[in-house]
Amino acid sequence: MSQGLTRRRFFEGAASLGALVALSGCSPKVSESKNLADTGEAPEIEMVNLDEYEVKHSWCYMCGPAKVLCSTLCYLNPEGRWTHVEGNPVAGNNWGYGCKSLCAKGNSAMQTLYNPARIEYPMKRVGEKGEGKFERCTWEEAVEGIAAKLQEIKDQYGPETFALWSPQECKFVMQMGRRFLNVFGTPNYMHSAICQTQITSSRELSIGTKADTYPYQLNKTKLLVNWGVNGENADMNNNVDKANPYRRFEAMDNGLQFIDIRPMLDPLATHASVWVPVRPGTDGALALSILNVLIEEDLYDHDFCESWCNGFDKLAEHVKQFPPSWAAPITGISEEKITEVARMMGTIKPMGIMYGNSAGDQSNDGNWTCICINLIAAITGNLDVPGGGGAGMKMPEELFDCSKINKIPTLSDRLPACDEDTAAGLAPSRSKLVAPEFPRWWQNPETWAYTKFFVDPTSAANRGIQSVLTGKPFPLRAVFAHGTNPLSQTRQPKLVAEALKKLDFYFVMDTAWNPSCDYADYVLPACTRYEDSCQIGSRNMPEGTFIGIEQQIAEPLGESRSDWRIYLDLAVKLGFGEDFWNGDLDELLRAQLEPTGFTLEELREKGYVFVERTDGAKPMEPTYQNYEELFEKLPNGKVQCYNEIIGGMPNNREDGTLGFLPEYSGPPEGIAETPEIAKEYPLIFTDVHAHRLSVHSYFGNLPYMRERNRLPWVKINPATAQQYGIEDGDWMKIESPHGWVKMVAEYFEGISPEVVMGKRGWWQDCEELGEPGYECFDGGSEVNNLYDATIENFDGFHSAMAKQTLVKISKWEG
Repeated sequence: MSQGLTRRRFFEGAASLGALVALSGCSPKVSESKNLADTGEAPEIEMVNLDEYEVKHSWCYMCGPAKVLCSTLCYLNPEGRWTHVEGNPVAGNNWGYGCKSLCAKGNSAMQTLYNPARIEYPMKRVGEKGEGKFERCTWEEAVEGIAAKLQEIKDQYGPETFALWSPQECKFVMQMGRRFLNVFGTPNYMHSAICQTQITSSRELSIGTKADTYPYQLNKTKLLVNWGVNGENADMNNNVDKANPYRRFEAMDNGLQFIDIRPMLDPLATHASVWVPVRPGTDGALALSILNVLIEEDLYDHDFCESWCNGFDKLAEHVKQFPPSWAAPITGISEEKITEVARMMGTIKPMGIMYGNSAGDQSNDGNWTCICINLIAAITGNLDVPGGGGAGMKMPEELFDCSKINKIPTLSDRLPACDEDTAAGLAPSRSKLVAPEFPRWWQNPETWAYTKFFVDPTSAANRGIQSVLTGKPFPLRAVFAHGTNPLSQTRQPKLVAEALKKLDFYFVMDTAWNPSCDYADYVLPACTRYEDSCQIGSRNMPEGTFIGIEQQIAEPLGESRSDWRIYLDLAVKLGFGEDFWNGDLDELLRAQLEPTGFTLEELREKGYVFVERTDGAKPMEPTYQNYEELFEKLPNGKVQCYNEIIGGMPNNREDGTLGFLPEYSGPPEGIAETPEIAKEYPLIFTDVHAHRLSVHSYFGNLPYMRERNRLPWVKINPATAQQYGIEDGDWMKIESPHGWVKMVAEYFEGISPEVVMGKRGWWQDCEELGEPGYECFDGGSEVNNLYDATIENFDGFHSAMAKQTLVKISKWEG
């Protein structure tokens, strides 16, 4: 598998003790191979003087491969080795201006650079797909071979048969990659459908593009509802920062109450007024029953509903069929508890609701679930009021113009129009989507403008790769997987591997070898963000305006190249050079910087610039209840209780129409939904969406992360485990109707006795700690083997897939 690779050791620095730096000006250094878990002894620590170290600026990429969330200062020792990292105090990370803290992932960043699993050279397959037999080749050979094959497939089958498979929101793919696709002529950007996009689109369908349920003035909020947000584990400037643990505790001191709706009692939930351990996949039933109580008990805002709700009377009549007595046996939550929670939502004001991936993009009726959550906030009068949803303080103006930073025009107008588009009234190339993530009609510019994330059309990755097997509506012929592992990213890796074997052409670019590489025709080595200088970010704060660029910390390992450069290289080879700065990325960066007044050379030399605010301007109180503007894009200028945007329109599979009013379908396998399956598989399995010690399925091979997260764990209630003779720390066999995995039991009383919960992505080994990687297929530890991949079960609007199933368990004797 790893021909052409070299192994290198790294074990220097003690990031977990990084707080000492702020106090002493010194950095702790841990002696090599001293590991508490291995030796039972504390590591030897010596202090080093950081004044002797060179400091360079970068953007941390430990929450995603192209994010500009946390600005970091990277310390290189006198030998030029990167040994320490801390947050840049003037960049407004995490706690705000002056904060140096980083999360566990951020403190491990050095180990990505010195990771012994790095891919160093381009490689070409010489064996059968799946065998993992490769030989080293040159970049010129790889780019030439890839470009020639893409041109051949375009000429023979049409440009739409080429797709780009994306990881999470990632600018080098979503902007540069999309630009390449559009010029090539294909709309098939294959998005995961496991993303914030799903949540956002549902909100915009119901309360519009400018409204929000999350309270941006938490100090004024009296009730916070945390619905499916895994705030303890997600990335620091997205969900963890939005979860606002320290701000929440400050608000609790001033009387804030909060409700936590999650199947597992994570740390923040222990501080909740009410914990609601809803069965995974049944959030939609809970939301419908809460709407029922709010309306039946007259706990809604009459003035708001009469003035600003479209079809409220129809919604009120519709939800009569969903009382708590209906929802209780589905959700596992008692009628009394559902009623209690609904009454709190209807009487404690102002209320804010933060809802997350488990509710929105990981259940097959996620769209309606999220719409219902938004309607709860709306009909109770909690939109755009102090302490309610939205209504954030207005920031002072930027001190220099950052309008072009991180904005690469994707040349959407280059997508070709065809007869099918014209006949159906669709925007160019929408008829060529292999698996529309959202309905084709929704992906027209005038409606797609609702969505803040995308300008260009998208296909759903799982459905798209299945086209290779089904031929419907046409089979993809070529796929580029960029910075993602398809055998861990989506449901049913066995099915994905079968498609990759059958696919005409598959190529990969990544920093480390992942299992899908075994099926590739070419594997390209990506350098880390710390080995190039390609990304600019900015931040405007009350204290001032900040702009920074990645300063190159080390030369690219081996022959690795920037993720951004591959699109330029292929574009030049295919004759698109004029649209790609003739292969010179610096020209793009100069265009982004031009309005700021800074030059690229100046910024690279300094790393970052912070301009302090001296005009005395401070965040200003917003105007409230500005409903005409908030709802202006919605039909009749109102919240869509009766949804006239999607009602009666074709779904994304085009095998039915979408409804006007919320519906509940439930998980493909559920205790209440499929009792006949539950007889053999009596427990519910689900997994965490994000984890503080990994990024989805990556970073399991970094020692700092893996030593705290060694074995593929599954949380299980001790009472449940003991029924099956399973002790804490035992290996378990977990079987669903779709596959089986083995994982290690971790006793946890804060989880329902009918639920077990794991984490995906255990394929990476950790050489330094001697920890193995685990197979992605049956018998390994990839939880996606357990889930349903039936296309007809995916959400009909935004393609979300169920992340829950029924399982049976036993002690693993293998």
